[in-house]
Amino acid sequence: MSHFVFHKIALAGLLLFGPQFHAQAQTISTSAPMSVVTTGIVGVTAMQTARLNVLNLQPIIPGVTAVVCPATLEFYDDTGALLKQLAVTNISPASAASLAFKPPVGARAQIRAVVLTPSPFVLTPGSGPISTPVLPMPIFPVSRGCSVMASLEIIDDSTGVTHAFTTDLRTMPTYGIIPMMAPGALR
Repeated sequence: MSHFVFHKIALAGLLLFGPQFHAQAQTISTSAPMSVVTTGIVGVTAMQTARLNVLNLQPIIPGVTAVVCPATLEFYDDTGALLKQLAVTNISPASAASLAFKPPVGARAQIRAVVLTPSPFVLTPGSGPISTPVLPMPIFPVSRGCSVMASLEIIDDSTGVTHAFTTDLRTMPTYGIIPMMAPGALR
């Protein structure tokens, strides 16, 4: 059986039997898909300030309405406790937002910075009502949404000199809609 025939049969099965399973699915969360990135753990002393910066990479284009770019900036300690948070409703194109964190006097903190932004909306030709093309169509996704670049710096309070700087952030797994089968659904 060829690969194409197998995929066609699998699609037909999904179209025939999928609604039964979908009707029995439960939704745990309906939150919007988010992109979550984090830095690694860094140390900051009471004589330093950690600053998380987020730049909206969308250019300013005269006559074009900018896409709304919300972001949430957060600092966590090494146990996962939230230390500080800032929710920004819109970062203008080519502009930045920042959040500063300073440990208590005489303390040292092991921290990491986290940035949450809505996942970009992706349009794919042919998405929408299900259609069965005769020939495979190439898929050219078009992304429209908020794209940001984040950086974390550790600044010496007495001199203003940046001692550490990173743009190395890693994607964190996120959890959104998770379909669960109702008990006895597979019998």
